[in-house]
Amino acid sequence: MDSSHISSYVNFSCELRIIQARNIEIIKPTKNLFTRLYLPTGNNKRIQLNSKNVSSKSVPFWDESFNLDCSCPQEFLENLNQQSLVLELRHTKMWGSQLIGKGEIPWKVILESQNMELKKWLKMDLVNGSDCKEGMFTIPEVEVEIKIRVTSVAEMEKQNKRRLNNWNECGCKNGHDHQAWCNTEDCDIFALGAALEAF
Repeated sequence: MDSSHISSYVNFSCELRIIQARNIEIIKPTKNLFTRLYLPTGNNKRIQLNSKNVSSKSVPFWDESFNLDCSCPQEFLENLNQQSLVLELRHTKMWGSQLIGKGEIPWKVILESQNMELKKWLKMDLVNGSDCKEGMFTIPEVEVEIKIRVTSVAEMEKQNKRRLNNWNECGCKNGHDHQAWCNTEDCDIFALGAALEAF
């Protein structure tokens, strides 16, 4: 891959945290809740991430994070600006799950937020036919936190070279040649430890 092609790629790091839900009194207390996230991957495709199940008998608290790292063409970020992160609030059923409500955050809002970090309560637009109590007064919300980091591949390579240079100049007896840290005796000890762990 030539350097001009590398420079058109970026490292995209995304941390998504599902914290908790509120205003869920409308949901029957016998239900287990979870959230489902949809993230675009380009070419009109998306990935689906499910949180763990929590009971709706008390305040649903997930505090669960998803971390995604990838190298992608610069155009991916430009296309991302025109799409949204979709979050669904669902409850489990004997077979599968049922959608209660859905909320969206435009990626443009996330990418243009300070330090590309956003923490907010996302309102769930209730879906017709969801298994909720009658006469609701409040709309369920899910608290989410999103942190994005974008670094050019060329910049990442520079940082890695700096780290390696600093490592090689630390003054260790053997230097930091990639084999020096593990000699024959070390390998024998690791093999013995692995063998003993098997028992």
